Amino acid sequence: MNSMNIKNKLSFKKITDIFAKKTGLSGKVLIIVIIGILGLLLIVLSEIFPSGKVEKGKDIANTMDNTSYSEGFKQRTEKELREIIGKIDGVGEVSLMITLDGTTEYVYAEDVDTETDEENDSKSNKYKNEVIIVDSDGGEKALIKKIVEPKVKGVVIVCSGGGKTEIKERVTKAVSSALNISTNNICVEKG
Repeated sequence: MNSMNIKNKLSFKKITDIFAKKTGLSGKVLIIVIIGILGLLLIVLSEIFPSGKVEKGKDIANTMDNTSYSEGFKQRTEKELREIIGKIDGVGEVSLMITLDGTTEYVYAEDVDTETDEENDSKSNKYKNEVIIVDSDGGEKALIKKIVEPKVKGVVIVCSGGGKTEIKERVTKAVSSALNISTNNICVEKG
């Protein structure tokens, strides 16, 4: 093994000597330049071929947050509708299902670029204000400006009084008003 290490060192030494003669740089400076070039090459390659592991994790976490928030929205809306419809005279026991169009969307506060002009020096200064929140663990998160809840696409209601035309109309009108959806998207049936 020692003879192999010596051979490798000698061949590396020969190669660096050849480059040193051709470039006019000393051996140590040449090695530093080569290491710098390799570092830059690694940076460029990491941009061309990103691993994607971190990004996929973030996307999965955001999707799970959106889905769980959407499910919570759906369950709250179903509960409130069940309570309201159940109070209508003649409806009886109520079961219902809501379908949503899409998922919850988060609108984040955007970074603000500010430019100021100083009158005396005729210079302009640029400032960038980032909108972030620091949590108790010291982690940074984007500031949510607003949450856009999904739209209700349709509602199916099954109730004991659903066989009567008058009850169907009253339930349909109540749901249409509560959710601001077309009566065509509401189905009331007897259960």
